Formats: sequence, structure tokens, C-alpha cells
Amino acid sequence: MEFNFRWYKPSIGTPIVSIAEYGITFNRAAAEEMGNPLRIQIGFDENLKIIGVKPLHGEDEEDKDSLPFAGKERNGFTRVNNKDFIRFIARYCPDLKFDRAVRCLSKWDENAGLLLVDLNNPIEGQATDGEQESE
Repeated sequence: MEFNFRWYKPSIGTPIVSIAEYGITFNRAAAEEMGNPLRIQIGFDENLKIIGVKPLHGEDEEDKDSLPFAGKERNGFTRVNNKDFIRFIARYCPDLKFDRAVRCLSKWDENAGLLLVDLNNPIEGQATDGEQESE
């Protein structure tokens, strides 16, 4: 029997992305899933209510529509401030209140080359920003 295990790293935990009115926060595991890029692009599938985060490496880092990612890590979390993007997705997710951080599991999609954040199933309700960073 052949196995293809993906080993869990307790030192970094489960990839979690938090969305709040000021922007998006990635925990260390989510950043590592993307290969700790210098810059990212963010998109939103309004029908599926999924955020796609595309890590940019090499020549792609020059994309004018990308956001800085590297160097923003503090205490194991990387915050990308972008109130405008949060306002954009809030129109399609009226049940979510981004005045408090909404925490969501994320997963890496190898085929698409994206970190996917499903807004349909937030975890543990909504946490305050302080609760989010105390993990």
C-alpha cells in the first residue's frame, strides 16, 4: 500500500486566515502554505464566497495590482491592510460582520496555485482581534 501523507507541524498549527474591516491576517501556517511570498494578489469568487490568495514569486512580484506580504509578519501573523477589498467582499457576505475578525480555515490548492479561504464556514464564530492573535 502506498501512502501520501502530509505531515502536520504542531509548531505552526492549522492554516487560518482572519478577515476584519482593516484587512486580512494570515497565521504562520497559512503564510508557509504560500511559500512566504514577497507579494500577493487577492481575489474573490462572489458566487462561491471564497477568497483566493495568489503568492507572487520572481518576475510576478512586479505586478502593479499586488500587495506587499513579506516583512509584515508580527508575532507569527502577517497582516495585509486593505479596507477597500473588505468592503468589496462584504457586499456579497451580508451575514458576516467584519467589525470583528472572522476566522476561516484555509487550504492550498496545488492545481490553482492559490490559498483558498472559504467564507461560508467561519470557525469558532467571530473572534476579536485580540483573541485572534493570542493563538
